[in-house]
Amino acid sequence: MIMNFEYVIRKEDEFHGIPYSILFCGVEIFTRKSRAIFKTDEYEILSEAEYHKKVNAFYEQFCEKWKETKEQRYNDMLDILPPLKWMRGGFFVSEAYTLDIYPFHQEFNGRYFEAYFRIGTPRDEILKSLVEFVKVQEKVNVHTPEDE
Repeated sequence: MIMNFEYVIRKEDEFHGIPYSILFCGVEIFTRKSRAIFKTDEYEILSEAEYHKKVNAFYEQFCEKWKETKEQRYNDMLDILPPLKWMRGGFFVSEAYTLDIYPFHQEFNGRYFEAYFRIGTPRDEILKSLVEFVKVQEKVNVHTPEDE
């Protein structure tokens, strides 16, 4: 049996990663409304592939946005759950933010940082983005760990 899901979004609403409604085989899951009700200028009906592409684009905006934290935050995140992936001074927290995006924590030159990354992001890309962040931060002379 092929599962036929479609996703309804309201055109006037800013997309926040969740659909307005979900259709299964042309019927709204919760209210049993027909697909025809959503075929108006107010709504857009997306296939699974179209919807997942839109969701991935939405969540991508959260990736690689570093912020400096304190050692205590780094240790707390390390102690809460076992790391999903450990990478020489850095680790992915084992609870996903969403989909395949996870919080990543890194100790770097005695300082502590965190950002979201896709779990498959290569280590060298993570470090490259951190080094770029630190260079920009030092250029504008900003060195304020979170919660100070």
